[in-house]
Amino acid sequence: MQNSTRISKPDSFITPVVLFWIIGVISVITFCVAAYTEQRAVYLLPFGVALAALLALRVRWFFYLMLLALPLSVETYLGDFGTDLPSEPLVVMLAVAMLLRLVTEDAGVLKKMLRHPIVFLLLLQFGWSCWVTLFSTDVFVSVKYLLAKSWYLLGFFVAVVLLLRDERYIRTFFWCLFMPTFGSVVFILVKHATLDFEFDSIQKAVSPIYRNHVNYAVFITMLLPFIFLAKSWYPASSVRHKLLKFAIPVFLLAIYFSYTRGAWLATVGMLLYAVVLKRNWTKPVLLLGLAGVVLFAGYLWKDNHYLKFAPDFEHTIYHDDLSEHLSSTFEMKDMSTVERFYRWIAAVRLFEEHPWTGVGPNNFVSNYKAHAVTAYETYISDNEERSTVHNYMLLLLTEQGAPAAVMYVVLVVVVLLIVQNGYNAAQPKAAKLYMAIGACLVVFIFNNTLSDLVEANKVGSLYFMCLGMLVLLSTGLLRISEEENA
Repeated sequence: MQNSTRISKPDSFITPVVLFWIIGVISVITFCVAAYTEQRAVYLLPFGVALAALLALRVRWFFYLMLLALPLSVETYLGDFGTDLPSEPLVVMLAVAMLLRLVTEDAGVLKKMLRHPIVFLLLLQFGWSCWVTLFSTDVFVSVKYLLAKSWYLLGFFVAVVLLLRDERYIRTFFWCLFMPTFGSVVFILVKHATLDFEFDSIQKAVSPIYRNHVNYAVFITMLLPFIFLAKSWYPASSVRHKLLKFAIPVFLLAIYFSYTRGAWLATVGMLLYAVVLKRNWTKPVLLLGLAGVVLFAGYLWKDNHYLKFAPDFEHTIYHDDLSEHLSSTFEMKDMSTVERFYRWIAAVRLFEEHPWTGVGPNNFVSNYKAHAVTAYETYISDNEERSTVHNYMLLLLTEQGAPAAVMYVVLVVVVLLIVQNGYNAAQPKAAKLYMAIGACLVVFIFNNTLSDLVEANKVGSLYFMCLGMLVLLSTGLLRISEEENA
């Protein structure tokens, strides 16, 4: 099988020395032009040329560069255009390279990939998104969604499948993602310490590296299983083992001080999931879980039972004390919890009007308020930040209809069953990787019921990369040496 990432070039034409002089000459010329015209943007051209050269000659290195940039990327607005810098431009470039790479990929490998149920379901989901865009209430914003979705699939999922087919590449993948993330966690903990670790200061502490404390908490919780995995790669006396051993309590401390209830529950859920995986209980747990969700949703919706839980508007506020925040959650007086119900109810009512195609990808915000129930209205229901429904299943129902939601549920079930079956049959080192991927995905799936994280820059990217690794593992395309510390 073909694993080289170098695009073939005649040695007499492109060598490191020749490339150095080409970039050097371009740099001198562009710096002179930038100084003469006083156009600062021109200064970026040499860096663009260097990145393009790296992408053409060493695409795997470019992928690692993108991973290094990803945890520290900052959400930036250029006028009305929002992007994550510097990672998103790198992902777009990588997506183009992966599209070209697919054309030249070995036919046997492509055939094996296309037959994989995860690949099939992701393609089916994307195809359905394209179809419902034809019925979108705002086609322009739906097309923007499709473009972003395409480079997520290519730059994260496809890139992993095509570039990380050896255990040593998985290790490099981990370190490129772990080191900047660990640095950001330490930085945020120190910054939060200067604010006395106060509950109402966590948002200030995570800014500007992370969009909010939820994305921060979910991302580092998803990475935690891989830290446990990576620790097993090295002897106990090694520096890397000791660093990873030290990082575990640091990450747990950061998760606690993120004050994110979903991340706390997901951390406990990972421990329970390890038991489920080892006992081969995935199938019965999935059946019980799906049955429980259907029964609970049916109870709330039958005869409008959800109105019994409607809060008092005057007492539904944001609490800046942790204990008050937790108690108000169970009493239905916490603003963020009640606001979720406000949007969830609006989403179901909106879905009832557009059950098959929805209102179009990325169109929930502009359509849901007319379907909201005022009994659940809160002080933040004006939604100035234009955030969505905070439940990915409901987001799919409202924007892309029932078929999209069914596809997502099927994907979740298929993924967890593949992890279970792979874990049961795998050798020890491969089994540990299955468990790390499964635990990471469980954290994501759980938090995705409370937020919309598939397209989130850091969280969504790790989700797609985990799916890519799962495809590699379950198809036998990933080479793993079973020698200890190999």
